[in-house]
Amino acid sequence: MPSNSGQGSKTPETFRVLVVDDSTSIRRRVVQKLETMNFHIAEASSGEEALELTLDQTFDLVVSDIEMGAITGVQLCRVFRRDPGMADVAFVLLTAAKDAKTRFWGRNAGADVYLAKEEMDEKLLPIIEKLMEGRVPRDSTRPQVTGTPLERVSAVLDDHLFDVVVASEVRNLMDHVHDRIEFAERVLELAAEVIGCPYLVLQLLGPGGPTYSIRARGPWPEGDPTAGLAALAIPERSVSATHTTVEADPRFGEGQSVVGGKAHVCEIRVRDETLGTLQIFGGAHDCAELDIQSAKLIASALGIVVKSLFLVEETQLLALTDSLTGLYNRRHAAKRLEEEIARSQRNGTGLCVAMCDVDHFKAINDEFGHSAGDRVLQQIAKSLTEYVRRNDIVARWGGEEFLVIFSEIKLTAARIVAERLRGRLANTPKVEGGPEQITVSVGLAMLGQGITAEMLIEQADQALYRAKARGRNRVEVAGEERRKASTVMRKQAEGN
Repeated sequence: MPSNSGQGSKTPETFRVLVVDDSTSIRRRVVQKLETMNFHIAEASSGEEALELTLDQTFDLVVSDIEMGAITGVQLCRVFRRDPGMADVAFVLLTAAKDAKTRFWGRNAGADVYLAKEEMDEKLLPIIEKLMEGRVPRDSTRPQVTGTPLERVSAVLDDHLFDVVVASEVRNLMDHVHDRIEFAERVLELAAEVIGCPYLVLQLLGPGGPTYSIRARGPWPEGDPTAGLAALAIPERSVSATHTTVEADPRFGEGQSVVGGKAHVCEIRVRDETLGTLQIFGGAHDCAELDIQSAKLIASALGIVVKSLFLVEETQLLALTDSLTGLYNRRHAAKRLEEEIARSQRNGTGLCVAMCDVDHFKAINDEFGHSAGDRVLQQIAKSLTEYVRRNDIVARWGGEEFLVIFSEIKLTAARIVAERLRGRLANTPKVEGGPEQITVSVGLAMLGQGITAEMLIEQADQALYRAKARGRNRVEVAGEERRKASTVMRKQAEGN
Protein backbone atom coordinates (compact mmCIF):
# COMPACT_ATOMS: atom_id res chain seq x y z
CA MET A 1 0.00 0.00 0.00
CA PRO A 2 1.14 3.57 -0.51
CA SER A 3 2.90 5.11 2.47
CA ASN A 4 3.73 8.67 3.50
CA SER A 5 6.83 10.11 5.16
CA GLY A 6 8.18 13.60 5.83
CA GLN A 7 7.82 16.45 8.31
CA GLY A 8 4.10 16.25 9.23
CA SER A 9 1.29 17.58 7.05
CA LYS A 10 1.87 19.56 3.86
CA THR A 11 2.35 23.30 4.25
CA PRO A 12 1.91 25.83 1.40
CA GLU A 13 5.72 25.95 1.07
CA THR A 14 6.13 22.18 0.73
CA PHE A 15 6.07 20.31 -2.55
CA ARG A 16 4.25 16.98 -2.79
CA VAL A 17 6.40 14.27 -4.37
CA LEU A 18 5.42 10.79 -5.56
CA VAL A 19 8.20 8.16 -5.66
CA VAL A 20 7.34 5.07 -7.74
CA ASP A 21 9.53 1.96 -7.92
CA ASP A 22 8.87 -1.78 -7.56
CA SER A 23 12.21 -2.14 -5.73
CA THR A 24 11.84 -1.32 -2.02
CA SER A 25 15.54 -0.59 -1.62
CA ILE A 26 15.69 1.82 -4.57
CA ARG A 27 12.51 3.50 -3.44
CA ARG A 28 13.93 4.04 0.05
CA ARG A 29 17.17 5.47 -1.37
CA VAL A 30 15.21 8.02 -3.38
CA VAL A 31 12.96 8.91 -0.43
CA GLN A 32 15.94 9.43 1.91
CA LYS A 33 17.52 11.84 -0.54
CA LEU A 34 14.29 13.80 -1.06
CA GLU A 35 13.59 14.06 2.67
CA THR A 36 16.59 16.38 2.94
CA MET A 37 14.66 18.85 0.77
CA ASN A 38 11.67 18.99 3.16
CA PHE A 39 9.25 17.54 0.61
CA HIS A 40 6.00 15.81 1.53
CA ILE A 41 6.60 12.35 0.03
CA ALA A 42 4.24 9.58 -1.02
CA GLU A 43 5.42 6.17 -2.19
CA ALA A 44 4.00 3.63 -4.62
CA SER A 45 5.39 0.22 -5.54
CA SER A 46 3.76 0.08 -9.00
CA GLY A 47 2.24 2.20 -11.71
CA GLU A 48 -1.20 1.01 -10.67
CA GLU A 49 -0.72 2.25 -7.09
CA ALA A 50 0.64 5.55 -8.37
CA LEU A 51 -2.46 6.14 -10.51
CA GLU A 52 -4.73 5.21 -7.59
CA LEU A 53 -3.09 7.98 -5.57
CA THR A 54 -3.84 10.49 -8.31
CA LEU A 55 -7.58 9.79 -8.17
CA ASP A 56 -8.08 12.28 -5.34
CA GLN A 57 -4.83 14.20 -4.86
CA THR A 58 -2.21 16.05 -6.86
CA PHE A 59 1.59 16.06 -6.90
CA ASP A 60 4.22 18.57 -7.88
CA LEU A 61 6.90 16.03 -8.78
CA VAL A 62 7.01 12.35 -9.74
CA VAL A 63 10.21 10.30 -9.60
CA SER A 64 9.51 6.94 -11.24
CA ASP A 65 11.30 3.81 -12.36
CA ILE A 66 10.83 2.91 -16.03
CA GLU A 67 10.59 -0.89 -15.85
CA MET A 68 7.81 -2.04 -13.53
CA GLY A 69 4.78 -4.35 -13.77
CA ALA A 70 1.64 -3.93 -15.87
CA ILE A 71 1.98 -0.13 -16.04
CA THR A 72 5.49 1.06 -16.83
CA GLY A 73 7.06 4.39 -15.96
CA VAL A 74 6.75 5.44 -19.61
CA GLN A 75 3.01 4.73 -19.58
CA LEU A 76 2.65 6.48 -16.24
CA CYS A 77 4.38 9.56 -17.61
CA ARG A 78 2.14 9.60 -20.67
CA VAL A 79 -0.98 9.39 -18.47
CA PHE A 80 0.24 12.44 -16.56
CA ARG A 81 1.00 14.36 -19.74
CA ARG A 82 -2.47 13.61 -21.19
CA ASP A 83 -4.36 14.59 -18.03
CA PRO A 84 -5.10 18.36 -17.97
CA GLY A 85 -4.96 18.29 -14.18
CA MET A 86 -1.48 16.73 -14.10
CA ALA A 87 0.11 17.69 -17.43
CA ASP A 88 2.48 20.24 -15.87
CA VAL A 89 3.72 17.98 -13.05
CA ALA A 90 7.52 17.69 -13.05
CA PHE A 91 8.49 14.14 -14.00
CA VAL A 92 11.81 12.32 -13.57
CA LEU A 93 12.35 8.85 -15.02
CA LEU A 94 14.99 6.53 -13.53
CA THR A 95 16.35 3.45 -15.26
CA ALA A 96 18.92 0.74 -14.69
CA ALA A 97 18.35 -0.63 -18.19
CA LYS A 98 21.35 -0.96 -20.47
CA ASP A 99 19.56 -1.82 -23.73
CA ALA A 100 19.22 0.92 -26.34
CA LYS A 101 15.47 0.46 -26.86
CA THR A 102 14.56 1.14 -23.21
CA ARG A 103 16.83 4.14 -23.04
CA PHE A 104 15.39 5.53 -26.26
CA TRP A 105 11.82 4.96 -25.05
CA GLY A 106 12.62 6.62 -21.74
CA ARG A 107 14.12 9.70 -23.37
CA ASN A 108 11.01 10.09 -25.55
CA ALA A 109 8.34 9.46 -22.92
CA GLY A 110 7.63 13.13 -22.26
CA ALA A 111 9.51 13.29 -18.95
CA ASP A 112 11.36 16.44 -17.92
CA VAL A 113 14.47 14.45 -16.98
CA TYR A 114 15.72 10.96 -17.83
CA LEU A 115 18.42 9.69 -15.45
CA ALA A 116 20.38 6.45 -15.20
CA LYS A 117 20.22 4.94 -11.71
CA GLU A 118 23.99 4.63 -11.53
CA GLU A 119 24.12 8.46 -11.68
CA MET A 120 21.35 8.98 -9.11
CA ASP A 121 23.51 9.55 -6.03
CA GLU A 122 25.50 12.28 -7.74
CA LYS A 123 22.90 14.01 -9.94
CA LEU A 124 19.37 13.46 -8.58
CA LEU A 125 19.21 16.28 -6.02
CA PRO A 126 20.84 18.98 -8.21
CA ILE A 127 18.51 18.02 -11.05
CA ILE A 128 15.41 18.25 -8.84
CA GLU A 129 16.51 21.56 -7.34
CA LYS A 130 16.80 23.03 -10.80
CA LEU A 131 13.58 21.39 -11.98
CA MET A 132 11.50 22.78 -9.11
CA GLU A 133 13.02 26.26 -9.28
CA GLY A 134 10.32 28.87 -9.79
CA ARG A 135 7.44 26.43 -9.23
CA VAL A 136 4.70 26.95 -6.64
CA PRO A 137 3.18 24.04 -4.67
CA ARG A 138 -0.18 22.94 -6.04
CA ASP A 139 -3.39 22.32 -4.12
CA SER A 140 -3.29 18.89 -2.54
CA THR A 141 -6.74 17.83 -3.79
CA ARG A 142 -8.08 17.64 -7.31
CA PRO A 143 -11.49 17.15 -8.95
CA GLN A 144 -12.69 13.55 -8.90
CA VAL A 145 -11.19 11.42 -11.67
CA THR A 146 -13.05 8.37 -12.95
CA GLY A 147 -11.72 5.13 -14.38
CA THR A 148 -9.42 2.42 -13.14
CA PRO A 149 -5.68 2.79 -13.66
CA LEU A 150 -5.73 0.34 -16.57
CA GLU A 151 -8.67 2.15 -18.18
CA ARG A 152 -6.80 5.43 -17.93
CA VAL A 153 -3.68 3.90 -19.46
CA SER A 154 -5.80 2.34 -22.21
CA ALA A 155 -7.36 5.74 -23.00
CA VAL A 156 -3.93 7.33 -23.24
CA LEU A 157 -2.65 4.57 -25.51
CA ASP A 158 -5.75 4.92 -27.73
CA ASP A 159 -5.13 8.67 -27.97
CA HIS A 160 -1.47 8.09 -28.75
CA LEU A 161 -2.33 5.50 -31.43
CA PHE A 162 -4.77 7.99 -32.98
CA ASP A 163 -2.03 10.64 -33.08
CA VAL A 164 0.43 8.22 -34.64
CA VAL A 165 -2.04 7.11 -37.33
CA VAL A 166 -3.03 10.68 -38.22
CA ALA A 167 0.63 11.76 -38.37
CA SER A 168 1.34 8.77 -40.61
CA GLU A 169 -1.52 9.73 -42.93
CA VAL A 170 -0.14 13.27 -43.12
CA ARG A 171 3.30 11.94 -44.05
CA ASN A 172 1.70 9.92 -46.85
CA LEU A 173 0.65 13.23 -48.41
CA MET A 174 4.28 13.54 -49.48
CA ASP A 175 3.19 11.65 -52.63
CA HIS A 176 1.14 14.68 -53.69
CA VAL A 177 3.59 17.56 -53.18
CA HIS A 178 4.05 17.89 -56.94
CA ASP A 179 0.70 19.70 -57.26
CA ARG A 180 -0.48 22.34 -54.77
CA ILE A 181 -4.22 22.07 -55.50
CA GLU A 182 -4.27 18.28 -55.33
CA PHE A 183 -2.16 18.39 -52.16
CA ALA A 184 -4.55 20.84 -50.49
CA GLU A 185 -7.57 18.74 -51.46
CA ARG A 186 -5.97 15.67 -49.89
CA VAL A 187 -5.12 17.55 -46.69
CA LEU A 188 -8.69 18.77 -46.27
CA GLU A 189 -10.08 15.36 -47.17
CA LEU A 190 -8.03 13.86 -44.33
CA ALA A 191 -8.97 16.70 -41.97
CA ALA A 192 -12.67 16.23 -42.73
CA GLU A 193 -12.44 12.59 -41.60
CA VAL A 194 -11.42 13.54 -38.06
CA ILE A 195 -12.80 17.08 -37.63
CA GLY A 196 -16.54 17.60 -37.32
CA CYS A 197 -16.74 21.27 -38.32
CA PRO A 198 -18.68 22.71 -41.29
CA TYR A 199 -15.82 24.74 -42.81
CA LEU A 200 -12.14 23.85 -43.14
CA VAL A 201 -9.65 26.24 -44.76
CA LEU A 202 -6.04 25.52 -45.69
CA GLN A 203 -3.90 28.58 -46.40
CA LEU A 204 -0.53 27.96 -48.02
CA LEU A 205 2.19 30.58 -48.43
CA GLY A 206 5.49 29.85 -50.21
CA PRO A 207 6.45 30.18 -53.88
CA GLY A 208 3.01 29.27 -55.21
CA GLY A 209 1.02 31.30 -52.69
CA PRO A 210 -0.72 32.68 -50.91
CA THR A 211 -3.53 30.32 -51.88
CA TYR A 212 -6.64 29.16 -50.03
CA SER A 213 -8.41 25.82 -50.24
CA ILE A 214 -11.85 25.42 -48.69
CA ARG A 215 -13.85 22.32 -47.82
CA ALA A 216 -17.41 23.51 -47.19
CA ARG A 217 -19.89 21.07 -45.68
CA GLY A 218 -22.29 23.76 -44.53
CA PRO A 219 -24.37 26.17 -46.67
CA TRP A 220 -22.47 27.70 -49.58
CA PRO A 221 -23.57 30.44 -52.04
CA GLU A 222 -23.85 29.39 -55.68
CA GLY A 223 -22.50 31.88 -58.20
CA ASP A 224 -21.21 34.36 -55.61
CA PRO A 225 -17.96 33.02 -54.12
CA THR A 226 -17.02 36.34 -52.53
CA ALA A 227 -19.87 36.04 -50.02
CA GLY A 228 -18.52 32.72 -48.79
CA LEU A 229 -14.96 34.02 -48.65
CA ALA A 230 -16.01 37.06 -46.64
CA ALA A 231 -17.71 34.85 -44.05
CA LEU A 232 -14.47 32.89 -43.66
CA ALA A 233 -12.32 36.05 -43.49
CA ILE A 234 -10.56 35.32 -46.80
CA PRO A 235 -9.58 38.52 -48.69
CA GLU A 236 -11.83 39.22 -51.67
CA ARG A 237 -8.80 39.76 -53.89
CA SER A 238 -7.95 36.09 -53.33
CA VAL A 239 -10.90 34.74 -55.36
CA SER A 240 -8.67 33.56 -58.20
CA ALA A 241 -6.27 31.98 -55.70
CA THR A 242 -9.02 30.06 -53.88
CA HIS A 243 -10.15 26.52 -54.62
CA THR A 244 -13.41 25.39 -53.04
CA THR A 245 -14.85 21.91 -52.62
CA VAL A 246 -18.51 21.87 -51.56
CA GLU A 247 -19.66 18.72 -49.81
CA ALA A 248 -23.20 19.42 -48.58
CA ASP A 249 -23.97 17.81 -45.23
CA PRO A 250 -27.46 18.28 -43.69
CA ARG A 251 -25.92 18.14 -40.21
CA PHE A 252 -24.49 21.60 -40.78
CA GLY A 253 -27.60 23.21 -42.28
CA GLU A 254 -28.79 23.96 -45.78
CA GLY A 255 -29.09 26.99 -48.04
CA GLN A 256 -26.56 29.53 -49.28
CA SER A 257 -25.97 31.81 -46.31
CA VAL A 258 -22.56 31.06 -44.82
CA VAL A 259 -22.15 31.45 -41.06
CA GLY A 260 -18.49 30.93 -40.33
CA GLY A 261 -18.77 31.36 -36.58
CA LYS A 262 -15.72 31.25 -34.37
CA ALA A 263 -12.48 30.36 -36.13
CA HIS A 264 -9.66 28.32 -34.64
CA VAL A 265 -6.36 28.96 -36.41
CA CYS A 266 -3.55 26.41 -36.26
CA GLU A 267 -0.21 27.55 -37.70
CA ILE A 268 1.79 25.26 -39.96
CA ARG A 269 5.42 25.81 -39.10
CA VAL A 270 8.93 24.47 -39.50
CA ARG A 271 11.12 25.86 -36.73
CA ASP A 272 10.56 29.65 -36.84
CA GLU A 273 9.14 29.72 -40.38
CA THR A 274 5.37 30.01 -40.85
CA LEU A 275 4.27 28.07 -43.94
CA GLY A 276 0.51 28.54 -43.70
CA THR A 277 -2.49 27.82 -41.50
CA LEU A 278 -5.21 25.23 -41.04
CA GLN A 279 -8.40 26.98 -39.94
CA ILE A 280 -11.60 25.35 -38.72
CA PHE A 281 -14.93 27.16 -38.35
CA GLY A 282 -17.69 25.99 -36.07
CA GLY A 283 -20.57 27.66 -37.91
CA ALA A 284 -23.56 28.19 -35.63
CA HIS A 285 -21.79 26.30 -32.83
CA ASP A 286 -18.23 26.42 -31.56
CA CYS A 287 -15.88 23.62 -32.53
CA ALA A 288 -15.57 20.78 -30.06
CA GLU A 289 -12.32 20.56 -28.10
CA LEU A 290 -11.50 17.24 -29.79
CA ASP A 291 -11.84 18.90 -33.20
CA ILE A 292 -9.50 21.71 -32.14
CA GLN A 293 -6.93 19.21 -30.87
CA SER A 294 -7.19 17.20 -34.11
CA ALA A 295 -6.63 20.35 -36.16
CA LYS A 296 -3.56 21.20 -34.08
CA LEU A 297 -2.25 17.64 -34.56
CA ILE A 298 -2.65 17.80 -38.35
CA ALA A 299 -1.12 21.28 -38.56
CA SER A 300 1.85 20.18 -36.48
CA ALA A 301 2.44 17.11 -38.65
CA LEU A 302 2.06 19.12 -41.86
CA GLY A 303 5.15 21.29 -41.33
CA ILE A 304 7.77 19.09 -42.98
CA VAL A 305 5.36 17.98 -45.75
CA VAL A 306 4.40 21.54 -46.68
CA LYS A 307 8.08 22.51 -46.64
CA SER A 308 8.68 19.72 -49.16
CA LEU A 309 5.86 21.10 -51.33
CA PHE A 310 7.50 24.52 -51.29
CA LEU A 311 10.89 23.05 -52.23
CA VAL A 312 9.29 21.32 -55.22
CA GLU A 313 7.64 24.59 -56.22
CA GLU A 314 10.91 26.49 -55.91
CA THR A 315 12.61 23.95 -58.16
CA GLN A 316 9.82 24.24 -60.71
CA LEU A 317 9.95 28.04 -60.60
CA LEU A 318 13.70 28.03 -61.22
CA ALA A 319 13.02 26.18 -64.46
CA LEU A 320 10.18 28.52 -65.47
CA THR A 321 11.29 31.97 -64.39
CA ASP A 322 13.91 34.58 -65.10
CA SER A 323 16.27 34.93 -62.16
CA LEU A 324 16.61 38.72 -62.38
CA THR A 325 12.97 39.78 -62.68
CA GLY A 326 11.07 36.77 -61.35
CA LEU A 327 8.89 36.76 -64.48
CA TYR A 328 8.31 33.73 -66.67
CA ASN A 329 11.29 33.05 -68.96
CA ARG A 330 11.08 32.90 -72.74
CA ARG A 331 10.76 29.13 -72.92
CA HIS A 332 7.81 28.95 -70.53
CA ALA A 333 6.18 32.04 -72.02
CA ALA A 334 6.25 30.40 -75.47
CA LYS A 335 4.56 27.32 -73.99
CA ARG A 336 1.90 29.44 -72.25
CA LEU A 337 1.27 31.36 -75.49
CA GLU A 338 0.57 28.10 -77.33
CA GLU A 339 -1.87 27.11 -74.59
CA GLU A 340 -3.62 30.49 -74.64
CA ILE A 341 -3.96 30.41 -78.42
CA ALA A 342 -5.53 26.96 -78.24
CA ARG A 343 -7.93 28.13 -75.52
CA SER A 344 -8.83 31.27 -77.49
CA GLN A 345 -9.58 29.24 -80.61
CA ARG A 346 -11.58 26.70 -78.61
CA ASN A 347 -13.70 29.32 -76.82
CA GLY A 348 -13.87 31.88 -79.62
CA THR A 349 -12.38 34.64 -77.46
CA GLY A 350 -9.90 37.36 -78.43
CA LEU A 351 -6.17 37.23 -77.77
CA CYS A 352 -3.49 39.90 -78.17
CA VAL A 353 0.22 40.05 -77.41
CA ALA A 354 2.36 43.10 -76.68
CA MET A 355 6.12 43.16 -77.14
CA CYS A 356 7.60 45.87 -74.89
CA ASP A 357 11.19 47.10 -75.28
CA VAL A 358 13.02 49.52 -72.95
CA ASP A 359 14.08 52.60 -74.93
CA HIS A 360 17.81 53.44 -75.10
CA PHE A 361 18.68 50.55 -72.79
CA LYS A 362 22.26 50.26 -74.07
CA ALA A 363 22.80 53.93 -73.25
CA ILE A 364 21.46 53.34 -69.74
CA ASN A 365 23.99 50.54 -69.20
CA ASP A 366 26.81 52.60 -70.68
CA GLU A 367 26.07 55.73 -68.63
CA PHE A 368 24.83 54.33 -65.32
CA GLY A 369 26.28 50.83 -65.25
CA HIS A 370 24.84 47.36 -65.55
CA SER A 371 23.60 47.31 -61.94
CA ALA A 372 21.40 50.33 -62.67
CA GLY A 373 20.29 48.59 -65.87
CA ASP A 374 19.27 45.55 -63.85
CA ARG A 375 17.26 47.75 -61.49
CA VAL A 376 15.49 49.32 -64.47
CA LEU A 377 14.49 45.87 -65.74
CA GLN A 378 13.26 44.89 -62.29
CA GLN A 379 11.20 48.09 -62.05
CA ILE A 380 9.67 47.47 -65.49
CA ALA A 381 8.81 43.88 -64.50
CA LYS A 382 7.21 45.07 -61.26
CA SER A 383 5.13 47.75 -63.00
CA LEU A 384 3.97 45.35 -65.71
CA THR A 385 2.92 42.74 -63.15
CA GLU A 386 1.05 45.26 -61.01
CA TYR A 387 -0.79 46.87 -63.92
CA VAL A 388 -2.01 43.98 -66.08
CA ARG A 389 -5.06 41.91 -65.21
CA ARG A 390 -4.65 38.83 -63.01
CA ASN A 391 -5.26 36.42 -65.89
CA ASP A 392 -2.77 38.13 -68.22
CA ILE A 393 0.72 36.70 -68.56
CA VAL A 394 3.94 38.73 -68.30
CA ALA A 395 7.34 37.32 -69.27
CA ARG A 396 10.87 38.47 -69.92
CA TRP A 397 11.37 37.59 -73.58
CA GLY A 398 15.08 38.38 -73.59
CA GLY A 399 17.47 41.24 -72.89
CA GLU A 400 15.33 44.35 -72.38
CA GLU A 401 12.24 42.87 -74.10
CA PHE A 402 9.08 41.87 -72.24
CA LEU A 403 6.10 39.94 -73.57
CA VAL A 404 2.54 40.47 -72.31
CA ILE A 405 -0.21 38.03 -73.31
CA PHE A 406 -3.67 39.59 -73.05
CA SER A 407 -6.29 36.83 -72.93
CA GLU A 408 -10.01 37.23 -73.68
CA ILE A 409 -9.67 40.76 -75.06
CA LYS A 410 -10.42 42.66 -78.27
CA LEU A 411 -7.75 44.65 -80.11
CA THR A 412 -9.33 48.03 -79.27
CA ALA A 413 -9.32 47.27 -75.53
CA ALA A 414 -5.79 45.82 -75.71
CA ARG A 415 -4.54 49.00 -77.36
CA ILE A 416 -6.08 51.14 -74.62
CA VAL A 417 -4.41 48.96 -71.95
CA ALA A 418 -1.08 49.09 -73.80
CA GLU A 419 -1.22 52.91 -74.09
CA ARG A 420 -2.00 53.24 -70.38
CA LEU A 421 0.77 50.85 -69.53
CA ARG A 422 3.25 52.82 -71.67
CA GLY A 423 2.20 56.03 -69.92
CA ARG A 424 2.48 54.42 -66.50
CA LEU A 425 6.03 53.24 -67.21
CA ALA A 426 7.00 56.72 -68.47
CA ASN A 427 5.94 58.10 -65.08
CA THR A 428 7.72 55.48 -63.03
CA PRO A 429 9.72 56.98 -60.14
CA LYS A 430 13.41 57.29 -60.83
CA VAL A 431 15.39 54.13 -60.23
CA GLU A 432 18.23 54.56 -57.74
CA GLY A 433 21.41 55.42 -59.62
CA GLY A 434 19.55 55.33 -62.94
CA PRO A 435 18.10 57.70 -65.56
CA GLU A 436 15.53 60.41 -64.78
CA GLN A 437 12.91 58.71 -66.94
CA ILE A 438 12.28 55.22 -68.30
CA THR A 439 10.20 54.75 -71.44
CA VAL A 440 9.20 51.73 -73.49
CA SER A 441 8.11 51.14 -77.04
CA VAL A 442 5.29 48.67 -77.59
CA GLY A 443 4.32 46.49 -80.54
CA LEU A 444 0.81 45.05 -80.35
CA ALA A 445 -0.62 42.17 -82.41
CA MET A 446 -3.98 40.36 -82.41
CA LEU A 447 -4.58 36.68 -83.02
CA GLY A 448 -6.30 36.09 -86.33
CA GLN A 449 -7.52 33.15 -88.38
CA GLY A 450 -4.70 30.73 -89.17
CA ILE A 451 -2.13 32.69 -87.14
CA THR A 452 0.42 30.61 -85.21
CA ALA A 453 2.32 31.61 -82.09
CA GLU A 454 5.48 32.27 -84.13
CA MET A 455 3.56 34.43 -86.60
CA LEU A 456 1.89 36.40 -83.78
CA ILE A 457 5.25 37.12 -82.13
CA GLU A 458 6.70 38.17 -85.50
CA GLN A 459 3.81 40.60 -86.07
CA ALA A 460 4.32 42.13 -82.62
CA ASP A 461 8.06 42.42 -83.31
CA GLN A 462 7.44 44.24 -86.60
CA ALA A 463 5.08 46.64 -84.85
CA LEU A 464 7.73 47.21 -82.16
CA TYR A 465 10.38 48.06 -84.79
CA ARG A 466 7.94 50.56 -86.28
CA ALA A 467 7.40 52.16 -82.83
CA LYS A 468 11.19 52.50 -82.45
CA ALA A 469 11.56 54.00 -85.91
CA ARG A 470 8.80 56.54 -85.26
CA GLY A 471 10.42 58.08 -82.19
CA ARG A 472 10.05 55.49 -79.38
CA ASN A 473 7.81 55.76 -76.29
CA ARG A 474 4.76 54.83 -78.36
CA VAL A 475 2.44 51.93 -79.22
CA GLU A 476 2.17 50.56 -82.74
CA VAL A 477 -0.35 47.94 -83.83
CA ALA A 478 0.48 45.17 -86.31
CA GLY A 479 -1.42 45.46 -89.59
CA GLU A 480 -2.52 49.01 -88.89
CA GLU A 481 -0.76 50.35 -92.00
CA ARG A 482 -2.55 47.84 -94.19
CA ARG A 483 -5.89 48.64 -92.58
CA LYS A 484 -5.35 52.37 -93.10
CA ALA A 485 -4.37 51.83 -96.74
CA SER A 486 -7.40 49.63 -97.27
CA THR A 487 -9.68 52.27 -95.76
CA VAL A 488 -8.21 54.96 -98.04
CA MET A 489 -8.65 52.78 -101.12
CA ARG A 490 -12.23 51.95 -100.15
CA LYS A 491 -13.09 55.65 -99.70
CA GLN A 492 -11.47 56.49 -103.03
CA ALA A 493 -13.49 53.78 -104.74
CA GLU A 494 -16.66 55.03 -103.10
CA GLY A 495 -15.86 58.58 -104.33
CA ASN A 496 -15.46 57.38 -107.90
